[in-house]
Amino acid sequence: MNEVILVTPHNWSTEATFTPSPTNLTHHLLIPTRQATFIGAIVAIVFIFFGLIGNLILITTILSVRKLRSNIINIFIVSLQFNDLLNIGFNQLFVGLSYANRHWVGGPLICKLVVYCSTICMGCLLWHHCLIAIHRLMVVVYPNLLRRMSVKAYIIVSLVITRVLPILCCIPSFLTKSIAYSDRALRCSSRNKIQIYLNISVLILLPNVIIIICFVGIFVHVLSATNTTVRTNTNTVSTSHSLRREIRITKMFAILFTLFFLGYHPYGFVRAFDKRGQLHPDIYVLLTLLYCISICASPLVYGIMNNQLRHECMRVLFNCWHCQKIDDYKKYSHHRLNSSTRHSTIRNGGEITDDHSGTTQSSRQTRIKYSKKKRSSEPTVDTSCV
Repeated sequence: MNEVILVTPHNWSTEATFTPSPTNLTHHLLIPTRQATFIGAIVAIVFIFFGLIGNLILITTILSVRKLRSNIINIFIVSLQFNDLLNIGFNQLFVGLSYANRHWVGGPLICKLVVYCSTICMGCLLWHHCLIAIHRLMVVVYPNLLRRMSVKAYIIVSLVITRVLPILCCIPSFLTKSIAYSDRALRCSSRNKIQIYLNISVLILLPNVIIIICFVGIFVHVLSATNTTVRTNTNTVSTSHSLRREIRITKMFAILFTLFFLGYHPYGFVRAFDKRGQLHPDIYVLLTLLYCISICASPLVYGIMNNQLRHECMRVLFNCWHCQKIDDYKKYSHHRLNSSTRHSTIRNGGEITDDHSGTTQSSRQTRIKYSKKKRSSEPTVDTSCV
């Protein structure tokens, strides 16, 4: 098997010993500069924080509002955001911590898991965009075909394909154990050629080509339909509103794909083709930050491009804040009432009694007075004659 020795930092304990020769020592010293890792750590942690918060708000809003979770597009969005949560909260978090410490902080096992999870998340995200683009093409260009097919079956098949296919592509790297640590990138990477070819062809090129063909077909169809409508002057209000809505949704996913394309693809191609390590290590830090920003910015794009999602997110946040204020007020009022009942006292006959005991004693005295009055009002019988 094509196995590569795992070259690890100084704080890792490995079974194989690594004696640095002058060439290896020179290569080991080629790590990113302190200034680049410092800036990279700050930027990464800031975007990771806002990315996690934004994804959680978006998922909570869609799942809590019935009219949102019944839409097929929002189901794809929730699946995408769960994928981004894993990517941000696991992969990018360890990369940002490694930039802060200037060495990998997760150990060899986490370093290998990050490679697998990065490949799976990248392939899952691209194939999500691919199947969303196919769905957009059917909605805009081929609506009759969409009516004849099962929407539930399409969702199930799409969600299965987007996750099973990237996992299958990781099998060569898993079987050959060809994952090595890179000082230049401060993380592990796969050195298996079959794995690299699968990533480039199946997980990158194929979905990108399908996405571009679908978007080009959509915009060509819309352009021709718009010109035909202008010539015939038969544009109705309902048709125009429906078409504008579909185009707005298509533009949103096109912007998301473009953002991911500009963020990930430079990093992926540089890592795939820079085998001799000729580039400066700071370039890897810059490319990693672009990838991190492109992933964390997706909730912002949804909020800007989708008015319904933005309004529902604001409403859910306002309701949560309002309910929290009501709960805090109730807890404060209950605590204040208990404290006033417990500490307020009434002096009665030199003895200190609280309000509850004073109320009980007064009610008891009232009942005694009432019983005495009742007995006094009853007629008396003279027994002297007996």
